[in-house]
Amino acid sequence: MKKLLAIMMAFFLMIIISACGDEAAENKDKQEEGMTVATEEKHDESEHAASPHEPGEEDVCAFCNMKVYTKTDPMGVFTAQAKTKGGEYVFFDDSGCLLNYQRRDEVEYEEKWVRDYVTSEWIGADTAVPVKAEIKTPMKYGYAFFSDKESAENFISDNGEKNPEMAAWQQIDQISNERYMKKMKMNGGSMDKKEDGNMDEDEKEESGH
Repeated sequence: MKKLLAIMMAFFLMIIISACGDEAAENKDKQEEGMTVATEEKHDESEHAASPHEPGEEDVCAFCNMKVYTKTDPMGVFTAQAKTKGGEYVFFDDSGCLLNYQRRDEVEYEEKWVRDYVTSEWIGADTAVPVKAEIKTPMKYGYAFFSDKESAENFISDNGEKNPEMAAWQQIDQISNERYMKKMKMNGGSMDKKEDGNMDEDEKEESGH
């Protein structure tokens, strides 16, 4: 009787151990499956992350309709671009136009970029370091952008004759808004999306358009 009891207990113990083992294996499979899905989702997000494009020879500024300079052109270092929430890539010939396009069309940007003044490579506009100087830019805004503060400080120390100084996007926004409001007033309180790119005579003289 005792022998039979011992056999039965051993049998039930084996069943319990087997069940625990199956459950542990199942949990492990689920965990590995979850990690795989998370990795795939992260990879998908990386693939769809916004990245800057290069403008073509025929591209024009989305705000002022003027020529957008390519990377190889000396004035191309002032070109800016943005990706809208709608997924459209738009280019601008100068930093102020980047801001005024949002002001006029009430467009939301997913990401925006400017070119580094030293390398002409695209850098995130939000992290770029602006410098105001007496330099010729397409729409006479006079701002150059740098990937870091050290590069900006080096430019300032090496170009004293251009009266350079550290700036901020708030300053660029204020100036671009003043221009925008001036043109609004000139146009009787409205801004036509096709015609508002008409520059003042001093802007044309400076930009060479």
